[in-house]
Amino acid sequence: MYRIGIDVGGTNTDAVLMKGEEIVLSCKKFTTPDVSSGFEAALATILSGFASEVPNPSKLISAVIIGTTHFTNAIIQHKNLNDVAIFRLCGQATLSLPPLVDWPERLRNSFRHFSVLLPGGREIDGSEISPLGERELRKATREAKNKGIDSIVISSVFATVNSDHEKRAKEIITEEYPEAYVTLSHEVGSLGLLERENASILNAALLHLAQRTITKFEDSLKILSLHCPLFLSQNDGTMMTSEKARTLR
Repeated sequence: MYRIGIDVGGTNTDAVLMKGEEIVLSCKKFTTPDVSSGFEAALATILSGFASEVPNPSKLISAVIIGTTHFTNAIIQHKNLNDVAIFRLCGQATLSLPPLVDWPERLRNSFRHFSVLLPGGREIDGSEISPLGERELRKATREAKNKGIDSIVISSVFATVNSDHEKRAKEIITEEYPEAYVTLSHEVGSLGLLERENASILNAALLHLAQRTITKFEDSLKILSLHCPLFLSQNDGTMMTSEKARTLR
């Protein structure tokens, strides 16, 4: 079987048709402002070239794999970021270091956000800093809904030691605001609170862009009669399905 790899860069979109480790075909197209048009053009060129060698080439493609800087560029250029609500479960801990405390001003001001520090969180040994403030969390969730912010980050102190508060918080948010997209920090980062929280906020701020872009990629495969899985590369060199990539976790 064959695979198609596509690198969607800021200037060019490069595509290759691979059989094992062998490059069978390659092409280069300009990256378009909407990203997906250049992607579709490169994909169509590869399939057209392959069609001159075999009948029904789309049936021989086992996967399409995309690497792109599109989401990184959105952060660097401070654009296309959606609004985010940040709920930190911390009790009386970490109050001197509020969410976004170490962010560059321009990036911090490039999207609408609000943050709430709530009862909850864990000590390093897994014991509670304080019980989860379910009443306060419901109030904060209703406030996010009233503001029209549907991307919510839950960041609990030492959530990587015990993630129960984050998981319960998601259940509560879903009850109050079923349309919300909830990012749990323990699914994104590791031990450090600010690093894990910051990564979760970036992921949440890119959520709408990711959904729009990936939907366009998937539509391009359908237009070209490709019914194989679509994967996106991660920073560690591994791949994730397009469905998982929608959440950028």
